[in-house]
Amino acid sequence: MSRFIFYILFLVNICFLQAQNPVFVPMSNVSKLPDVEFYDVIEDKQHYIWLAADKGLYRYNGKNYKHFSHPKQKANSLFQLKLDSNGTLWCNNIYGQIFYVEDNSLKLFHDASKLVIGQLAPFTIHEDYIRLFTVTGIYDIDIITKKTTKFFGAMCISNSNSNTTNYTFAINSEGDTKGQSIYKFNKKEKSKLFEITSVKNIQSPKLFAFNNVIFFTHKSESGNIIYSINKTNNSTKQLKTPSEIRNEIIYGLLKFNDAYWFLTSSGVFIYDFKKEAFIFREQLFNTESITDVEVDFNNNYWFTTLDNGVFVAPNLNVRRTNLEFVEAKITSSVALQNNKFVLGTNNGKLLFYKENKLYKTLQLPGKKIIGKLYFDEQKKQLIVSINASESFVVNLKTNKITDFNNRFSVAKTFSKINDSILFYGNYRQGIVYKNPFNKTEKIIIKDSRVKASTVIGKTLFVSYIDGFYKYNTASYSSEEIQYNFKSLLVNCITKSNDGIWLSTQHNGLLKFKNDSLTKFDHNLPNNFQINNIHYDDDVLWFSSDSGLFQYQLKNNALKLLSTQDGLDTAVNDFLVLKNQIIIIRPKAFYTLPKSQNLFKTFKTAKVRIETVSINDRDTLVKSNYKLPHNHNKIGLTFNSNGFQSNQHVNYQYRVREIDTSWQNIPLNTHYVNFNSLSSGTYKFELKAQNISAKQSVYAVPITFKIAKPFWQTYWFYCLVVLTVFGLIWLYFRWRMKQKERQRIAEIDKILIDKKITNLRLENLRSQMNPHFIFNALNSIQDYIVSNEKELASSYLVKFSRLIRMYLDYSQLNEITLEEEFNALKLYLELEKVRFEDELDYNITIDEQLNTKQIKVPSLFIQPYIENALKHGLLHKLTNRELKVEANLIEQHKLQITVEDNGIGRQKSEKLKRPNPQHKPFATKANEERVHLYKNKLKRDITIEIEDLYNENQKASGTRVIITMPI
Repeated sequence: MSRFIFYILFLVNICFLQAQNPVFVPMSNVSKLPDVEFYDVIEDKQHYIWLAADKGLYRYNGKNYKHFSHPKQKANSLFQLKLDSNGTLWCNNIYGQIFYVEDNSLKLFHDASKLVIGQLAPFTIHEDYIRLFTVTGIYDIDIITKKTTKFFGAMCISNSNSNTTNYTFAINSEGDTKGQSIYKFNKKEKSKLFEITSVKNIQSPKLFAFNNVIFFTHKSESGNIIYSINKTNNSTKQLKTPSEIRNEIIYGLLKFNDAYWFLTSSGVFIYDFKKEAFIFREQLFNTESITDVEVDFNNNYWFTTLDNGVFVAPNLNVRRTNLEFVEAKITSSVALQNNKFVLGTNNGKLLFYKENKLYKTLQLPGKKIIGKLYFDEQKKQLIVSINASESFVVNLKTNKITDFNNRFSVAKTFSKINDSILFYGNYRQGIVYKNPFNKTEKIIIKDSRVKASTVIGKTLFVSYIDGFYKYNTASYSSEEIQYNFKSLLVNCITKSNDGIWLSTQHNGLLKFKNDSLTKFDHNLPNNFQINNIHYDDDVLWFSSDSGLFQYQLKNNALKLLSTQDGLDTAVNDFLVLKNQIIIIRPKAFYTLPKSQNLFKTFKTAKVRIETVSINDRDTLVKSNYKLPHNHNKIGLTFNSNGFQSNQHVNYQYRVREIDTSWQNIPLNTHYVNFNSLSSGTYKFELKAQNISAKQSVYAVPITFKIAKPFWQTYWFYCLVVLTVFGLIWLYFRWRMKQKERQRIAEIDKILIDKKITNLRLENLRSQMNPHFIFNALNSIQDYIVSNEKELASSYLVKFSRLIRMYLDYSQLNEITLEEEFNALKLYLELEKVRFEDELDYNITIDEQLNTKQIKVPSLFIQPYIENALKHGLLHKLTNRELKVEANLIEQHKLQITVEDNGIGRQKSEKLKRPNPQHKPFATKANEERVHLYKNKLKRDITIEIEDLYNENQKASGTRVIITMPI
């Protein structure tokens, strides 16, 4: 098999390919990066990230970028981002303009273009002034008055400050090689630290001041020169320049966690500085020109580059090694001794790593898909199981590969029972091999698909697709282990000092100890699924689709590495080495140190309500709003700053008077809308929490007081109540007046009825005058004397009937038309006797009239007939005629006509008496009755009297027309 063994040793290429960078995220992949050329990056007190770029100044809030510019800005590019003691951001450009940010806009502080002469001038911010270091000298600019005072007269090339102390490299004049010195300025005091003698002007001088030491670098013909200046005694020493950076362009020097970072055109070189010497640690981003680095409040490292945008490394401890050079996928892995491990591929390669560097590659015969690897530490042999009917054993001492046919093929698990017995499980059987590498003896302990296995003492634990069993390794007798009297489906197993841990399909994480199962429940999500599990020195590591978890059994502390740490993928297989955790992916692997620095403590930036809109119109954000009832559509937008905060920060809100509990807002949603709030007082509360943080942060609450509509206000209620009471009072007053009017009307009616009755009685008296009675009695007497008993009796009967009718009808206001005409007929019969039959009368009634239902005032017609007889016909000797007609006319009216052919009213008046104004009493009484009917009883009765004339215009009678409603 030795012909199949070969080594792929390409140390230079491997070093290049295997250079481990921290896992990083190009910001161009997160959101649309506004530029590719960046010079500075800084985080302010509100956790905004500010970027100084070729195209200008930008602010990142976790979602997007905002561009800041000024109308008088002479160039887009801005540099040297600085924060003053108040948190105000300052910057400048090569034209000498100094800017600051206030009220969410860029303000121009001072234009010093005449002083800087087109050179980028360093500046420092003091309490009362800005100190500007230019090629024409050092100037102090008063912050309030902008008055400029020259402080130092030399040509300043480079400056660095520590607190209020400035260290400046300056030359007396251009071309003066002897006047090149480093000065120390402490407010208004100055001193020369040392002078550098050189044949030529120093190239690219730079100063970097730290708490205990100042470094000065410049270029020379032999490369970069580095000096250190002791801040305590101001002593200067030239250091040995590390070979890695001797010929690099140095953009900056920063200090993080006691390590010094040189920012160069070939990435970042990290050194320890001990005993006046730089000790190399590592190089990051060797293909990038790194101009600045900033560590934000969540320990995310921001790297700005000169031509490739911005990178963010969420966790420097998480390193990724890409395996594109393998031209295959990783299908299996196993840990070796110390920090060694081996990866198996789907084309039959075995990749051996030590300290994350590939040191050996073996090729199996043919392109095999390696499915499972098992390392026998005692025998220093590697079992290679192929996903087919093949298996191999590799002697790691000699690199010899031995073909074992199908003895270990399609393996799912291996567990060593003792030095000579090995358990092997595959997709259909659990098998025990005695002497597995020589003349083996095979024992099949169960025919079922195997999932996982482990051995503790003399007990073998095996998980099958249909249950979990333990075996006595002496007899291989089995016993099923159940949980809550149900079979267990165990996906993976790891053993600890006092038991075994089981990752199950339906019951979460269980621990088997002293023949009993207990469930692990430590704030894990519901339906949490563990992909793999390993125990290591009182620490339980388990992987899931959410990331990699560490559970410390001593203090019950649970920690997580997730997408915020750069593990932007589900974690399946991983290895636990001596000092490292290796997470395996098909085309890469991640390296994680087993240290407390691995896990970050995440924080949540202050959450701010950025905009408030009322009825879809933006308004100023304030803590209290008083709104009319129709301004009740409210929208709020908010944000918590930080790297990818839109993906990693959960928001919850609560509105007092509406919500009793906090309401979740979907991830990556930064707004809440209330379309129609009813009147009342609402207190909007908002909190945010990074998904990996323990504590929430709260925004300043905002109170909305929405006024009630006027119809819901107390004054309106009072007005309504007053109005109701007023209406009730008016109603009762109206009712009282109505009742009073009704009472008065009833009294009037009683009075009218009384008056009508009196008039009727007067009528009766007038009708039953003594003359009429006397004539009637004389007629009766004549009949008696003439011995005409029958006529006397008939006349007396009619007279008595008439008297009875008048007496009866005089008690009624109205009688029927039939009753009225019956009385008239009887009266005319008696009058005809009085006229000695010289009277012809005719009564005509319209057939359309229902005389039995039509009501007329009682005894209303009789006075007019009496007038016709007494004043018209009585004085006529012959041909006396009287006509009475009752007809139905339009609009349902009754018309009664009384017509005689007497002597007329004028002649009758002359014959009657000397007083021409005298009216018969009955006629006068009837006229008053008509007046009462019209005005008091609202009954329209009209009386028309016409004088009749013949063709010779001689009086020929009188006609009375009475009209009344039916």
